[in-house]
Amino acid sequence: MMSINLDSDTEKCLVTILAQENTTSSELIERLLREYWDSIQPKKNFLERLLSM
Repeated sequence: MMSINLDSDTEKCLVTILAQENTTSSELIERLLREYWDSIQPKKNFLERLLSM
């Protein structure tokens, strides 16, 4: 389990996003981390994408 401290403006943003996305903070953080991780990975070429299917 991880605990973080947010300033009041960031916490308001988080509450708004959670309500709009109808998700939990854990699910949102997991999704954001996966998306970020994918974005920093080296891009696969066409053949690599085809073979990974």
